[in-house]
Amino acid sequence: MNTLQTFKLWLEPDEDIPQFRRLRWTAESVSIRDVLLHGIHPWSGPDKHSTLPEAVLRNVNEDTARLPELVQFGYCSDVSVYSGYAYDKPSKFDRALQAIHEHVCFVDGLSYLELLDIAKARLRNQWTHSTVKEMARDANPGFQELRQFLKRKDKQIKLSSYEDIDRHDLAGLLTLDDFEQRDSLIISHGIPVLNFRRASFLGTVTDGRGRLRLAPEIRHVTMTGTPLNPDCAHVIWHVAREGSMWRFRPDIGDARAKRQHVQEFAAQWRTDDGRLCFTTTTEKLVEMVERKFVEPSFPSLSYNSPVQDPTACAVVNSSHVKAFHIGRYARAGTTADQLKDILHQYEVSMTGNKDQLLQKLAALAATKYREKLPEMDRFFTRQRFVRMQSAPSNVAELPLVEDLAYLRNLVLTMYAIKHMRGDAILESSHRNDTYTEEELALALVTGKVSLTGAFLRVA
Repeated sequence: MNTLQTFKLWLEPDEDIPQFRRLRWTAESVSIRDVLLHGIHPWSGPDKHSTLPEAVLRNVNEDTARLPELVQFGYCSDVSVYSGYAYDKPSKFDRALQAIHEHVCFVDGLSYLELLDIAKARLRNQWTHSTVKEMARDANPGFQELRQFLKRKDKQIKLSSYEDIDRHDLAGLLTLDDFEQRDSLIISHGIPVLNFRRASFLGTVTDGRGRLRLAPEIRHVTMTGTPLNPDCAHVIWHVAREGSMWRFRPDIGDARAKRQHVQEFAAQWRTDDGRLCFTTTTEKLVEMVERKFVEPSFPSLSYNSPVQDPTACAVVNSSHVKAFHIGRYARAGTTADQLKDILHQYEVSMTGNKDQLLQKLAALAATKYREKLPEMDRFFTRQRFVRMQSAPSNVAELPLVEDLAYLRNLVLTMYAIKHMRGDAILESSHRNDTYTEEELALALVTGKVSLTGAFLRVA
């Protein structure tokens, strides 16, 4: 079933010069399968895809479309259209096709001499007074030059102004041989359109059936749900091809009604276990379009640059995903008396200046780190966390090593830094040995190293 529109393009002989061909086109229906798998352009309306006219003009202006022998004579000039859009004017793509139709002739091959012969043949068949007068004036731009040119053919001719010329039958007075060696003049008057391209150009913008095609396939499509009743949720799906399958991602925001509708839709069409985002086959995608469960559109289609996947938005309820953080710990800003109180709790000597107290605190933290390492490894092996740059308002404490009291946050921070992959993923299997336990603890309490943000459980 054909559900979309495209254009069919072909070349047909010029009405005046059958050796030349002109571009013609018409709209026709096309299936979603041919659009996605074979790159047939899906026409969505005027100026919906701004890169389409640019791509067609780029192809017709490619060097491979021109005829090298005619390029040097200026007979393969660029084709362009004016920019802008008005509701009462044709689309830019229509204008591009019209410009090619009006200003380009297509040939399988054409030499300069062949072009000259065609021009001569046409002029002989249309040798009229007005044609000859224009050629004579172009060949002799000044009146005196023109007068002398005509008197060489007939010394009795009387000419005192341009108006006198029409009193004489120039078609009977002059022949084409009188313009010999004026090839460019003969060609310009004998051929109405002097802009040529190879007929093979058509194959660069169409498939084997003449349908508009500028890419081998289209891998991204937007599907809009078409509810069977007015109360159904309106859902947009961003769909991308992954191998031979299609990945559907819904744009549902924070609407609960959309979430339920998405889950029901996914359950009907998926080939995996996805509840919101799901994967399906080409056959199922075609079926959902042909049965009008969804309507396809192509807002991201571009022929100028690689396509970027559109972003699908879904608001996650904060009560369903819990974030954790590691609280503050004693560091250089802590007073000497406070440091002594912590050391006293673990029966560590409290003598020395503040720097010595910080070193003792770091050594104590390293000892406790090694004691609690098995417990922390077990916890972080069972579940993985990713670090967020900033902590949300509903963060909680990580539920482990709670018996360490004053040293708990320092020891957990040490573990997080030692097991952070790429400053983002916290997992027990990764280990950073840049610092020893004692060096890392001292760097933390003296402020040389720090850890910010919060952790989100992902598995």
